[in-house]
Amino acid sequence: MASRTPKIAFAGLGAMGYGMAAHLVKSGFSVTGCDIYQPSLDRFLKENPNASAAKTPREACQDAHFLIVMVATSMQATPLLFDEHTGAVKGLRENTTVIMCSTVAPAYISEVQQLLKSAAGKQHIRLIDSPVSGGALRAAAGTLSIFASGAPDDVEHARAVLQCMSDANKLYEIPGGLGGGSKAKLIHQIFAGVHIAMSSEAMGLAALAGWDTKEAFDHLSKRGGSSWMFVNRAPFMFDPDHAKYSSVTIIAKDVVSFDFSFFLTADSVLYTKREI
Repeated sequence: MASRTPKIAFAGLGAMGYGMAAHLVKSGFSVTGCDIYQPSLDRFLKENPNASAAKTPREACQDAHFLIVMVATSMQATPLLFDEHTGAVKGLRENTTVIMCSTVAPAYISEVQQLLKSAAGKQHIRLIDSPVSGGALRAAAGTLSIFASGAPDDVEHARAVLQCMSDANKLYEIPGGLGGGSKAKLIHQIFAGVHIAMSSEAMGLAALAGWDTKEAFDHLSKRGGSSWMFVNRAPFMFDPDHAKYSSVTIIAKDVVSFDFSFFLTADSVLYTKREI
């Protein structure tokens, strides 16, 4: 890596992005945060005195070695990168590495790659497909699961940044080039989404049956049909005072927004039923 303390532009200071950016600051990286929500920027500066903030992605990218994109959807990522007046790409210097941590469709990563080369005229920008998983608490602790894919040299170039944000045993290097990380995240989220939905169904049925839901949870969590997602999420369902750290709309977005046809056949149940 060219610098021992590379400069990072971090776009997207939401529930997970804020923790990721703050952890990078605490780990000694030079971080400039960027978000359209001013209170998030104010909080970022207040709680991280060594950080800086920018009003636009283009401003944040001045002299940055890395741009981390951590917004909710590709619809947000596209203007963040390519808006004519505020988009990041026109502020990127040659050999900057764009790390796409947002959960997006595999095909979108290829689209970004082509836009960087054609519309933006950036021939020497590194791009890593690197969706993350783990929630806000693990983001703040730097123990996320990261599914990194792209050119091997590019992933290696960004290793220190990726390792800082991930659990020591959960930085997964996914083969297959760009898009591989997003495919791996999709498979991961399919399991997570099904377990969240079934956890809700199981606890709802327990309530309809007249059972004490906490006793039902204690019993079911020790049985073979249990899962990490059930044990982690079910307590939120019967305890209104339990602190909330994520939204069910996020998992719905992650699962439904993908175009499964990118790598599934027409005979696949998930391909034909992907809208349920």
